Amino acid sequence: MGQKGSKVQITENDKAILQLKRSRDEIHKFTRKTDQLISSERLKLKEMIKENPTKCKSDFRVRFLLKRIHYQDHLLQQALEQLINLENLVSTLEFKLVETQFIKGLERGNQILKKLNKEFENVDELMDDVQRQIAYQEEVDEVLAHSIAGVNDFETEIDKELDQMEREINPQQEIELPSVGKLPDLKQETITSTERKEQRKEEGTEAPVLA
Repeated sequence: MGQKGSKVQITENDKAILQLKRSRDEIHKFTRKTDQLISSERLKLKEMIKENPTKCKSDFRVRFLLKRIHYQDHLLQQALEQLINLENLVSTLEFKLVETQFIKGLERGNQILKKLNKEFENVDELMDDVQRQIAYQEEVDEVLAHSIAGVNDFETEIDKELDQMEREINPQQEIELPSVGKLPDLKQETITSTERKEQRKEEGTEAPVLA
């Protein structure tokens, strides 16, 4: 009789690695999509600044879009950092000791992915819905205010970035001064003036003789 093949034992570590691979694939997928979204929205932002450069800093839509781009960058960075953390946990020899941390890490990663997925909603539709717009704006402001190291006032940083973008998009034209002809030689003019004075003096001394 042939010997029955032994059943492969799937360990918790194996399951964790499988979950990790799925999360990694999802994060890589969203990384590509988010990069494309950010590039598209940056082009749109530049067009808005070009159309109205003098009022771009006070334009709500411009500020909203720039904050949204920074927020997407932040979420993407969070997702990548979370992936690294999970990979480090799986590589631990005694996985059982960190299993709870791993599960929480996966949950955290899934939350980030859900937020990234929401970013693919049409920005125009979002700005037309006042209630959603307010809630989104508050979330973005809170995240950015606490996530940018060394920045005390994120609104000021937004102003600076818009100024920089405006200068790049609409560079000031160099002022061309009108061309001027050759200026007279001051030295030559001085000599000529002196000669005239001498000539007048000589003419004054040569008075006519009366008969």
